[in-house]
Amino acid sequence: MSLLQQARERQQELNAQTTAKKELLAPDLFNKFSDLIYQISGIRFQVAKNYFLSSKLQKRYEDLGLKGFNEYLQFLQSPTAKQTEYHKLMDEVTINETFFFRNEPQLALFEKEFLIPLLRKRKLEGKNKIRLWSCASSTGDEAYTMALQLLSIPEARGMQFEIVGTDICRDAIDKALKGEYRKYAIRNIPLDMLAQYFTASTDGHVHTLKQEVRNMVKFQECNLMDSDRIRMLGKFDFAFCRNVLIYFDEDSKEKALKNIYNSIQEDGFLIAGHSENLYSHRHIFKAVKEHSQAHAYVKAPPGTEKSRF
Repeated sequence: MSLLQQARERQQELNAQTTAKKELLAPDLFNKFSDLIYQISGIRFQVAKNYFLSSKLQKRYEDLGLKGFNEYLQFLQSPTAKQTEYHKLMDEVTINETFFFRNEPQLALFEKEFLIPLLRKRKLEGKNKIRLWSCASSTGDEAYTMALQLLSIPEARGMQFEIVGTDICRDAIDKALKGEYRKYAIRNIPLDMLAQYFTASTDGHVHTLKQEVRNMVKFQECNLMDSDRIRMLGKFDFAFCRNVLIYFDEDSKEKALKNIYNSIQEDGFLIAGHSENLYSHRHIFKAVKEHSQAHAYVKAPPGTEKSRF
């Protein structure tokens, strides 16, 4: 046997060993885990995500020293799992892809057509406080973007702000609190703003947000399905819920939107993602059509009929 053939056979053996280590969930187990994650978060995994979900679950049961999916599922059903494991499971299976000034055209419209007019309105009313909520803040990029916008707006001077970032993923919140970001996350930040509000590491790979900006944002662990927990956050003038609802089915989306509805002021706004269609939930939120590119919504008038579609 030639050396080349030996090398090929060895590689095939290694590939087989690697494949053997990666398990796939059987259909019944996939459904059970999918149902459990749905109960926890409102996120529904489809069967096409079997490989992704299997690899994440395998990591968790191996970290716990368990023997397989069945043992892990049994552990998740134990009384202590809700306090000790649920947040670690959600840290694994949720996607935290985000960056500063994501969808810049939308943020520019938000600032010009909603934020600045509301700042002026509040001043005329003799009020000086604005509250903003990043509903799924991930590693803090969106919430800190709000803070940077406010720091750059002359109309914001003399006003008080409270920005709250919430996420179901505890690991993401821990990263947000550190305020450390790599080049991918900060690529859309204007250079003068980057120099003013960030400190670069010696090698230039990590930029740390200065404490004055980090102090503007409070981060909390929160599930959009948890009505009681969300009620404790109080009322907001703006709720940002972008690129979140696309992971929910209609029932979960309905519940999340009702929770958001109850958490914004009567003249407040919901800012959604460009890929999120809320038409079937127009009995909860009504699109501000003249500002459609901002993907802004206001509370639907009481008695608005629920869509039949």
